[in-house]
Amino acid sequence: MAGNLTKFEVAQFKEAFALFDTNKDGTLEPDELKFVMSALGQECTDEEIKDIIDVADELGTGRIDFPSFLKQFQHADNENPLEMLDEAFLLVGKGQDITEAAVKTFLSSVGQTIIDVEAQEIIKVLDKDGDGKVNVDDFKDIW
Repeated sequence: MAGNLTKFEVAQFKEAFALFDTNKDGTLEPDELKFVMSALGQECTDEEIKDIIDVADELGTGRIDFPSFLKQFQHADNENPLEMLDEAFLLVGKGQDITEAAVKTFLSSVGQTIIDVEAQEIIKVLDKDGDGKVNVDDFKDIW
């Protein structure tokens, strides 16, 4: 099922899938996918959501199960995973070093709420140089 994804990547995608699967039925339904896309700054029509699901929905159920979800993230032969980390860093930090506030804002945008102590712990774990923020090098070190 993992294809060419690392164990770390599969674990991250599993966690993301669980966050997006708000009704916890093991699939992403159109309304859940629309929420995710909106949280990522992409306002999609119902038809666009249907098209996205049709690409990934191997079983023809109108929903995306985890194995089908995972297949959408396989690495292309010419893909540079570090570029994806740059994109993720920009998404979370909005072009700046990632702070506790940025972590809370990003997680809130995908429907997750954390308390200050949790945001502090995330920064503490990722902050390799001890400056209280996660810079791009800190962020890439998790890879």
